[in-house]
Amino acid sequence: MKAIKVFNHNAVSTVMPDGREAIVLGKGIGFQKRPGDPVEERRIEKIYYVQDEMQTKFLQMLQDVEPSVMRSAEQILAMAEDAGFSMSNQATISLIDHIGFAIERQKKGIQLPNLLLNETQLLYQKEYDLGRRSLKIIEDCCGITLPEDEAGYIALHLVTISVDRNAAYFSLKFIKGALDIVRETYRIDLQQNSLDTMRLTTHLKFLAQRIRQPHPDSAEEGDPMYAELLSRDPRHRLCIARMEDFIRQSTGHTMDEQEKFYILIHLTQVLKHRE
Repeated sequence: MKAIKVFNHNAVSTVMPDGREAIVLGKGIGFQKRPGDPVEERRIEKIYYVQDEMQTKFLQMLQDVEPSVMRSAEQILAMAEDAGFSMSNQATISLIDHIGFAIERQKKGIQLPNLLLNETQLLYQKEYDLGRRSLKIIEDCCGITLPEDEAGYIALHLVTISVDRNAAYFSLKFIKGALDIVRETYRIDLQQNSLDTMRLTTHLKFLAQRIRQPHPDSAEEGDPMYAELLSRDPRHRLCIARMEDFIRQSTGHTMDEQEKFYILIHLTQVLKHRE
């Protein structure tokens, strides 16, 4: 195999034995190489068969990406695969691009707040933990300390590998809107690590999934405890009404009494340990 184009010390394009053009990555694989030089197969660590618009994007990205960014991305990808995530070429390209752009923004002092950070921490704890570990890898490889917001962004890259991207963002935005209503109505800060908050968030996640994949209306009668719970605190009625309006306006779904009752149960548990 011969190098067609040398991008940096760790990336070159070549033609594989089966005739397909590919981009191969490996430590030192492009060091002091020129087009036409042989590619050392023993150095190949990753092979990307990319075509059309993906190829164009990858080629453009490799023109500018620093070798240290590539090293950090490779380590993060290996960590993710060890954790059970199967990284497609598209996901890999997206992650490398994101890391490079995040470092560039950090150098320029441009902050990009992650408005879904809290919800990501609550809903996708495994992915968020990998995101935090990724920040350490980036710091070690690139000498740049990225803010915690970036752990959330990297976590979302991993989330979209295992679930539908639109479903993931729908759930996060839905939960953020619902929790914001709780915070504003009761004027409290929800403790992210508390079991009650996690249970409320999990229930909202299931409700979001139910809304995206509607089921036949339940024929069950309302629970008499719902009215009793509702009457315990005037803020309950206000919170449920606000949440009902938010869900109807944002999704077109009208909550039934059973759904409101379940939310209220979790709310009372949250408040019980907050006040």
